Amino acid sequence: MICPHCLKTIEDGASFCPYCNAYVGPGDGPEHTEFVFCDGCGARLSPHDRTCPKCGRPAPGILSKDAAASDLAAGRTAGFPRLTQEQIDTEVPHAPASAAAVLSDAADPNETCVLPAFDKDFGIPKVDIPTPVSLRDDVQPKKQKAKRKVHPDEDAYHKHKRHIPKPLIVIAVLAAVCGGAYWFVTADPMGVMPGFYDQFGQAAQTTFPTRQKGEATEDDTKQDDSAEVVQEETVLTDDQLYTRLDGLYQTIVSYGDEDQIGEVIDSFNNGYLRTPLSTRQELSQSAYALRDQIKKTQDELSNLKYQDDTVYADDIAHLKQLAEWMYERVDVICQSWDISLAIPDGESMSSHQSEILAPIAQSGNSALNQYDANVGSWKPQQRS
Repeated sequence: MICPHCLKTIEDGASFCPYCNAYVGPGDGPEHTEFVFCDGCGARLSPHDRTCPKCGRPAPGILSKDAAASDLAAGRTAGFPRLTQEQIDTEVPHAPASAAAVLSDAADPNETCVLPAFDKDFGIPKVDIPTPVSLRDDVQPKKQKAKRKVHPDEDAYHKHKRHIPKPLIVIAVLAAVCGGAYWFVTADPMGVMPGFYDQFGQAAQTTFPTRQKGEATEDDTKQDDSAEVVQEETVLTDDQLYTRLDGLYQTIVSYGDEDQIGEVIDSFNNGYLRTPLSTRQELSQSAYALRDQIKKTQDELSNLKYQDDTVYADDIAHLKQLAEWMYERVDVICQSWDISLAIPDGESMSSHQSEILAPIAQSGNSALNQYDANVGSWKPQQRS
């Protein structure tokens, strides 16, 4: 015959299965509600087993002889009592309780029950992880969480530790390096960057000597644009025009004073052959600055808005011509400075003297002579 519990072939007429000790005789058989389970794999053991036939772990019953069988019901399987040889010989096997009996004893219909499965290889009950079973039709069973696959090198009995992916570590390191480099350049804790900035500025001045006017800020640019718009839209009366022309005339005359063009000429004569290059660059700034101021005055004259029949038309033309002559006087000096500043350190400056003075020699003194001859008589006079 075949055991209905473990499906093993046993002798006909046997009352108990020699493999699983289940009652297979007629009737319900004796009741047996106490079971022993392996602490390692959870397999159901026979009271006679000293070790688990599935994993070889010592049976819980041999670990203590002082505990009572009631410890098993409370979950203390290690306290299952050690059986003596006399108890083994006189013990009467009991058949396991049926599933119907277990379900009928359930007090709460929502409680879960766990039914043992049998291992076909060893013929003993196998305990799996309990799965909730709801007896109510209106309650849907919860979706079981998928088991994480255990790596071969991983210890299955210890909690898995999460590892940070290597790409994230690399990105974090690169971000830290870039942030540190940016802070080092901007904060300059060792004080090495100002020298680099100075060298860069000197190189820019050498390459573009005539473009050294300071860059206007955004607010200054907006203010200049607003002033130009107002100036273009406003048509000056003759009285207002005279006031503007008189002020512009005084400005043009001031450019020819000793503290303006006189300083430019002295700086050029004393520095266009000087070494090193940084000295020539410093001495040339006054010439470039004065030329920019004259150009600004010319633009202001050109942007004047006045009546077509104004009596100061000749005065406007005279001031434009005076400003043009003054610009030419300073511009030839700036051209000579351009040649001087283009000569690098290490070369003989005296060998380039004629080359440096060529723009001044070619222009002559025509602009200076004409300016001196007319500046006094071209002063604007108020007309009624």
